[in-house]
Amino acid sequence: MNADLYVPADGWLQRADPRVKLALAALLLVLSLALRQTSVILLSLLVEHALLITSKIPLRHIVRIWKMLLPLIVMIVIMWPLFDHTGVNVLLSFGPFILTEQNLVMAAVMGLRVPALAFACFVLLFTTDQSMLVRGLVALGVPYRIGLTISTSLRYIPEFFAMFSTISQAQQARGLNLKARKTSLAKRFRAYIPVIIAVLIQGFKMGENVGRAMESRGLGMQGVRRSYYRRLRMRPADWAILAIAALCACSTVAGSLLLA
Repeated sequence: MNADLYVPADGWLQRADPRVKLALAALLLVLSLALRQTSVILLSLLVEHALLITSKIPLRHIVRIWKMLLPLIVMIVIMWPLFDHTGVNVLLSFGPFILTEQNLVMAAVMGLRVPALAFACFVLLFTTDQSMLVRGLVALGVPYRIGLTISTSLRYIPEFFAMFSTISQAQQARGLNLKARKTSLAKRFRAYIPVIIAVLIQGFKMGENVGRAMESRGLGMQGVRRSYYRRLRMRPADWAILAIAALCACSTVAGSLLLA
């Protein structure tokens, strides 16, 4: 099972220091979480896709992420008006579903925020192999074991999506009905319980196997000091990328405050 999302290519982000890519991902995550303007979310998505494309990431990888996120985006947009009834300009009202101009805008913002947050992480994961990601976290002061845990966890997220899809198809082949249209939401949720249990069992097995593999390689041994073949060094190009990213982030925050 390959849990590494790194795409080996001769792109400018692949050559950048991992600390620079961590900073870029952090800035994009903060902007997508802190600012609620639709224009800022769309700008973040545009920048993230530009970073991936200019780093020679194949379009099939980007399309694959969109396909994985699309069901979650649709669910958020549909369910948001069920819980958010703010706004006076009612466009549609049907039982607990009240659609107004205001909550429609918020539903769009929340739906777009999901891919904006996801692609901020994939800008880092697609352009940084696992060893360099751990090196970057350690260079920033994170203990090696914590850095390795974070990087491994991020890379196994797509594996859980694929595992859920595989188990769902296997259960449906055995007669489990997951696509009944005339059933309530509670019954649909109960239908997914066997799939969720199977995914959890597989997840625990995967975690146990990864833990044993790390122990066999000496992770956490007492009295052992880790050494590195090559030390990280910030180049002038890396400092320039950081400066441009910080300037763009400050300009975005300032612009959003002026337009608020």
